[in-house]
This record gives sequence, C-alpha cells and structure tokens, in this order.
Amino acid sequence: MRDGAFDISLPGLGRCLRVEESPDVIEALRQALAHWPPSIRQARGLAPAIRLRRRPGGYWQRSPRLPRGLELPTSTAAVCSLIADLGGDYLDREASLLGLHCASVEVDGRLVLFPEGHRAGKSTLAVAFSAAGYRLFGDDVLGLTREGEGVALGMAPRLRLPLPESFSPPLVEYAEAHAGPQDSRYRFVLPPGNGLAEHGERCAVGALVLLERDDRLTSPDIIRLQPGEGLLQLLMQNFAYHARPEALMAHLLPLMERVPCLLLRYAEPLTAARHLGATLEGGMQGNQGCGVGSREGFRPDRRGAPAINDPVPAQRRWVTCREVRTYPLGRELFLIQSGSGEIHRLNETGTMIWRLLGQESLGGRELGELLAEYYGQPAEPVIEDVCRWLAGLADVGLVTSGE
Repeated sequence: MRDGAFDISLPGLGRCLRVEESPDVIEALRQALAHWPPSIRQARGLAPAIRLRRRPGGYWQRSPRLPRGLELPTSTAAVCSLIADLGGDYLDREASLLGLHCASVEVDGRLVLFPEGHRAGKSTLAVAFSAAGYRLFGDDVLGLTREGEGVALGMAPRLRLPLPESFSPPLVEYAEAHAGPQDSRYRFVLPPGNGLAEHGERCAVGALVLLERDDRLTSPDIIRLQPGEGLLQLLMQNFAYHARPEALMAHLLPLMERVPCLLLRYAEPLTAARHLGATLEGGMQGNQGCGVGSREGFRPDRRGAPAINDPVPAQRRWVTCREVRTYPLGRELFLIQSGSGEIHRLNETGTMIWRLLGQESLGGRELGELLAEYYGQPAEPVIEDVCRWLAGLADVGLVTSGE
C-alpha cells in the first residue's frame, strides 16, 4: 500500500479511523484485526474522530479519548493504542453489552473469564491456552450480554517482551511461530485457523477464574472461592464508568449466582492452562454447595473506607440505614448506598449481623454474645470485634444509632 491518507471502516463502527502516510500501521492493523476485518478506502471528506499520522520519529494519534494527542514510537505501539480506542468505541455504541477487562477462552463449549487488572498475567495465560489448543475470545476485552454470553471483539492477543525465562520451551516456540506485529515492548500473537473467535461471536460464560502467580509452586493449584470474590472483581474490571451500581449489579449478579468462581495459583502459564482446561472440561457447575471460608472474621469489605481503630460502646444500639439496597450472593451480602453509590461486601458473619439489625436495634454486646455462642468462642473478644466492625459501618453510613 502506497503512502497517502486512508479511511478505515469496521463492522459495528462504520468509518472510524483515518491513517495518513503510515502504510506500515495499516498492514499491522490488518493482522491484529484479522477477525474484525477492516475495510480500507482512500480518504474522502471530513476525517473520522480517530486520526493517526506519521511524524518525525514515530506517529501521532488524536481521538476523543486522547484530546491532547499521543506520540507513539513504533507502528506496533500505534496499533496497540488504536485498538484500545476502537474497542472502547464499539462497546460504547453497543448499549446492550457491558465491557469487561478480562481474558476469555472457550473450554468445553463455554467461556472461562479471567477478570484481572493490568499486568496480572491474563494475556500470557490467554496465549498459553491458545498454545494448548483452546480457542480464544480475547486477552483483554470482552462484551457481556445480560443473558451471560460473552461477545468477542476479534482482536489478537499480545505479549509483553522480552518473554520471561520461566516460559516453557513449547510456549516460547508457539509465540514465535505465530508472531504478528511487534516491537521491543509488545508482540501480537496470531492464533492459527479458527483459534480466535470472530468479531461478534457469542458463547455462554461457564466459569470465572482469578489468578495468583507464584514462581515457588511446583504444580498448579485450583481453589474454589465464594462467588462474591468474582462479583467484586467484575465490578472493578468493567468499562461502565458512568453506570449506576444498581445497573451493574443487575447485569452481573445473575451471572455470579450460577457460575463457579475459582482461584488459579500457578508458576508456568502453559502448564497452568493445560491443568485448568483438563479440570474444567465437562465439569463446570454452578455455585450450589460452594462454601469456602464460611466462618470468617467479623469485618466487611469496605472499599475506600478509612481504617477504624476505636470500637463503639458495647451498650449502644444500632439499626441498619434505610437508604441501602441489599443484594444476596451465596452466603454473602453486597450493599449499595443509594446516595453515594458506594458498594460494600459483607461476609457470612457480617450478613448475619446485618439481618439481625434489620429486625430490631441491638448493641454490640448483644450481637457479640449471640455470635460467640454460635461460633463457640469466648464472648469478650467477639464483642470487641463486633464493636469495631459496627464502628466501621457507622463511619461509612451503613448503620445508625437506634437509641
């Protein structure tokens, strides 16, 4: 392709990108978006919202997400940035989809999601699953329907370079044999055949897997988690920054009520992918009977709340605030404050206390004595824990004095 200005259209977005004097970027886009195939035409009329042009020493991109522009040193870096904008625009337009930051792979006809944050190892594990013969839906972004189906965007996975020395030789060989555009920082990997789902392809979600990388492990380990762990991760790893928490809960809670949440602890990605795939094949089941750590401590998960050191007086009575919506999930409870939209998670013990306070006003001593009898523990330490826990809830406005 000769130098010049070209407009690029994509299914679901239409004419969305103008690339000027950068044929190498266009060719790299063709490879990275082979499963979301672009249509390329000579530029005409007003430019689309996303623009990229060559400049001395690299490229310059402007878009609504980058109003001040962004300098990019290589064609691969340019493709990485453009794909981020294009994927975000597609999810913004598809109002029925919730965009998730996650890797996703098809196992036994159902999707396994890895909803981890930046540099958590999800892209590496996605490529490892591809090397193990499984089909990818993506390594970083996925659309989720209200019915619990994942929707592929058709973007090739990428690895950070250089590859770690801990990678097994077969994984390194796979990443090299199917290498796409790359520079000194990133390499796109192009799964052969139908190893990457086409743009818009759907598959029902079958499991949620959180990741823990530990180089000391000699073999992978899979641990069943409370479904609340998965819900909390999905609430943090989504693109719906302006959505009301109630809308997010309506979208995600039904999913976590029926799919298992697991923790994968591993050292080497390909070994982990093979082990997890073999474990899940034919064996994905819902959360019925899932109980890990059922008798935990007394503290709720209060994200963003200040640490509380001083317990409330043991005789002071408390009731739950009315401006709080509750969402049960397994043995736990999620709370959303109507005014601020803050989300809080209560473990099994916290859920018991919340429900007791919802029936009548009770003090820390009364609650502590009830729990001490239930758990078979000395009363005074439990009373102190409950009073500290109540202080934390009072501080964030979840309970109020009932006296």
